[in-house]
Amino acid sequence: MEQESELQRLEKFVEKILTRFSALKAEKAQLEQEVFDRDLLIEELRDNISSKVTERNEISERVNKIVDQIEDWEINLEQGKEVTTNQPSARPDLDEEGVLVNGQETEDRSDEEERRMQHDLFSTSDSKE
Repeated sequence: MEQESELQRLEKFVEKILTRFSALKAEKAQLEQEVFDRDLLIEELRDNISSKVTERNEISERVNKIVDQIEDWEINLEQGKEVTTNQPSARPDLDEEGVLVNGQETEDRSDEEERRMQHDLFSTSDSKE
């Protein structure tokens, strides 16, 4: 009898150990899956960050180009004003500002130049390199 009770205790102990081992094995598999999922998420977030950095750099380059175009446009406008105000009109019927002597305004070259520069400024044909 005593041997039988010892054997039963041993069986229960082994059963307990096997049950706990199975539970730990299942927990390990679950944790490994969570680690795998998190690794995928981390990689996705890294790719997202990388694409956002690239996008930000492209936008920064485009904005810098626009600012440069605006600065060039302003410089050309200033130079155009100097030329207009410092040089007499090539047409005798126009005053220095391109206005007909009788008071009617005309569309002079500076207006055309300004339209061309505005078109160049807002043109997106060379926005991507």
